[in-house]
Amino acid sequence: MRLHVHDYGSADTAGILDGAVLMHRTMSDLITARPDAAPHDITLGPTELGALPEDDVVYAGNGPYAYLYHLWREERGGRHRIVREVHTTFWSGYWTQEELCAPLHRPGDTVLFPSEYTRRVFLRCFPQVPPEDAVVAYPMLDAMPRREPAPAPAPDAVLRVGYLGALSTAKNFDQVLDAFARCHRESGGRARLVFAGKPNDPRWETGEVLRRLAAHGVPAGHVTPLGLIGPERLADFFDRVDVLLFPSTASRESLGRVVFEALSHGVPVLAADMGPAVELLPVRNLVPTRLLTGTPFTMDRVVPLGRVDADVLTARLLARDWEPARLSGTEPFEEPAFWRALTEPRAPGAGSDGDDGPYDAATVARVAVDPRGTTDPGAALSDAHGLFLDYFQRRTAPLLERVTALEEEYGAPRPELRALITAPQRNLADYRAFPRLIDALVLPPLGYRLAPGPGAAPYPPRTEVTPA
Repeated sequence: MRLHVHDYGSADTAGILDGAVLMHRTMSDLITARPDAAPHDITLGPTELGALPEDDVVYAGNGPYAYLYHLWREERGGRHRIVREVHTTFWSGYWTQEELCAPLHRPGDTVLFPSEYTRRVFLRCFPQVPPEDAVVAYPMLDAMPRREPAPAPAPDAVLRVGYLGALSTAKNFDQVLDAFARCHRESGGRARLVFAGKPNDPRWETGEVLRRLAAHGVPAGHVTPLGLIGPERLADFFDRVDVLLFPSTASRESLGRVVFEALSHGVPVLAADMGPAVELLPVRNLVPTRLLTGTPFTMDRVVPLGRVDADVLTARLLARDWEPARLSGTEPFEEPAFWRALTEPRAPGAGSDGDDGPYDAATVARVAVDPRGTTDPGAALSDAHGLFLDYFQRRTAPLLERVTALEEEYGAPRPELRALITAPQRNLADYRAFPRLIDALVLPPLGYRLAPGPGAAPYPPRTEVTPA
């Protein structure tokens, strides 16, 4: 058996090294280090793979493009297994991938998910995939430290509140600022904020954040902005904080790598009680969340699916009300589970690694995705294939012709698509690029809602959304 993988190590990830990109590189590095690995470049098309024996495995872990491997197997009459991954929950990139892969999924093919929450969403919406072929496996803990849990500071001591991740409304960063400001005021100034990440809106630039907090009486000296930090600076970050806030309800949230990073460094986490955090943290560390039930969303936008209870979050901070950092149920996040998924297809009727623990079943049950309507899956797959090769093999003219036709059909210019096509670089790691062409020219992003249900109070829609 040989393992075939796109060599992700050469990808230019400057400025776009998020959790998804980092994990693709990690998995590529793990596989290419093996003597039985066969690296290839997916952008060159099927000839890079060659003819594959039946017992070989192709790992499609380079972004939402696994449908290409499934199509190439059909065209060549291959009988090898394909292991693909779904990295985000509600995003058109991976949703489109699964729409195009589902008719070509064969028993023994495996789909990897970062959390049981994301796995259950996709199994509910893609019944063509048998549950035994869907596995939670996301190797990252082996490379992380295992520090002892940090003690909580005394109630009359200074509390160092931390935030690490994208500075965005989808991740409820505004609630981090508001809860910290209240904690600072109600503790008589005995609170500090340390935050790091990339702002996706001018309001989250450092100067604006400091001005916002100053308006609530927080001196600039009580806030430490660290900007965008890499893995080499994580230990320094976590040495600076007593508790990490993770109130994210982002529609694309599928795990929350930062939660693992905090726990491995001994730092406790307070998080929204929805999505993957339910699987990672004790109940005491989960903050009640009101979902935006009934609100229409679309998969080309990353938005908050809910808002944490700011009163509860502030009270937890003031009272130091949380469980110490601890890692449990870690098997799906360690390398052996990943290797099993690649090399050992699960028997029909078997469960999934990671599906015996708690997960956010309430949100999964409320998911309602709009139907696709009249679309020929085979034609869409062929179209996506041609578009991919044209884009990454720099055939600009046919792509511009497609955009011209789109503009004429809808009577509106699309300069952003033209900019993508004429840009000098083609970066497989930049999911803001080619997937947008698929959205515009092949399969438009679907809409979805979270239906009201027990325990979910309707919440007024937020007017702010963050472009993909």
